[in-house]
Amino acid sequence: MLKMRLRSVVLKTLNIFVIIAVLIFITSCSSKKSTINKVSNEHEVLSYILKKSNGNIYYKTIIEEGNIPIESYVKNEYLEFYLCSNGVDSPVKIPKEEVTFLKQKVKSVSVQRIDKLFPNLKDKTTKKKTRFKTSFISMPILFRNNTMAIYYSTQTYGGEFKLLQKVNGEWETICANSVWIE
Repeated sequence: MLKMRLRSVVLKTLNIFVIIAVLIFITSCSSKKSTINKVSNEHEVLSYILKKSNGNIYYKTIIEEGNIPIESYVKNEYLEFYLCSNGVDSPVKIPKEEVTFLKQKVKSVSVQRIDKLFPNLKDKTTKKKTRFKTSFISMPILFRNNTMAIYYSTQTYGGEFKLLQKVNGEWETICANSVWIE
């Protein structure tokens, strides 16, 4: 009798562990899918940036310029875009709450190897830091339900934020705003 009760308790415990393991697996799969979608959206924007480049983008993304973190440039005055493309008929201003969101996102971005992410676009990147020719870019940050993106770009004579928008399923650069010019 005792053996049967013990066996019953062991089977119930085992069933509970199996159920917990299945729930953990399902939860991890859904969060992994969310992470993959986020990454694939960022990669879609980065791919657009590379394809539009003249082939002189440094092979690693940046998180700082010199010793200045890019996040320190994320301010209202640098996120007001007045020189927009033809399709945008008014200045684009990023509201304060989105500036706060973008600042947090820029803070959390890490350096990525563009050449490893896009081996088929290696001709668009360079490992040489050639003055006047090499551009350095940050990873793009997506916002407004992945319909807009922003990234930082710098060359020898200045740095700027570039604003992109997804129009009819395609990314387009719509504005740029200088942070500094030499």
